[in-house]
Amino acid sequence: MSSQAVSYWLLPGPKAQIKLDQLSVLAFERISFGLGVCMLPPHITLYSHPLDAAQPNSQEQIIDRLQQLADSQHPVLLYPKAIEATWMFTQSLVLRFNSEALADLHPWFLQLCLSSPNELGYKLDPHLSLLYSQAPLEFRRERAKGLVPPTDPLSFESVSVVSHPLKIETPADIAACTTLHECSLVSSA
Repeated sequence: MSSQAVSYWLLPGPKAQIKLDQLSVLAFERISFGLGVCMLPPHITLYSHPLDAAQPNSQEQIIDRLQQLADSQHPVLLYPKAIEATWMFTQSLVLRFNSEALADLHPWFLQLCLSSPNELGYKLDPHLSLLYSQAPLEFRRERAKGLVPPTDPLSFESVSVVSHPLKIETPADIAACTTLHECSLVSSA
């Protein structure tokens, strides 16, 4: 199995990006204190699978898959619900969405899953990581209590595909994330 993977990300539009960047910076200020905190651009992971390094056309196929997704989907509004910390490094501090987010994004997940040659066992869990931290879980939970999720729905208007280490467990793994391509979603207007 490859030691690299690719993930398909749903990205916020410009107005949502500003709100999410502000929230991430606030979270960073509350939790950092030199405890191995890092961030990525705000995103929701739609699907992940191992990168097939043995296939010379693999990157072209990945970009084609992303373009097909962008061509078949429209921007989506998601409603923030809560901010929470979990034990997983990749979900150190996350913004959760209401229950409709899973139903709204499930067709995106299915499209990527059905067109993917390699199965990683990825389960769709719509959340947006505000930061990644090696701080103790209880510390992160306590610091998260003062953070308030946006009250308005957030518009997500583009998708990207990112290569990264198969297992993301350290800040170095986060730093290794590389965007391969980004596409705007077709507006339904």
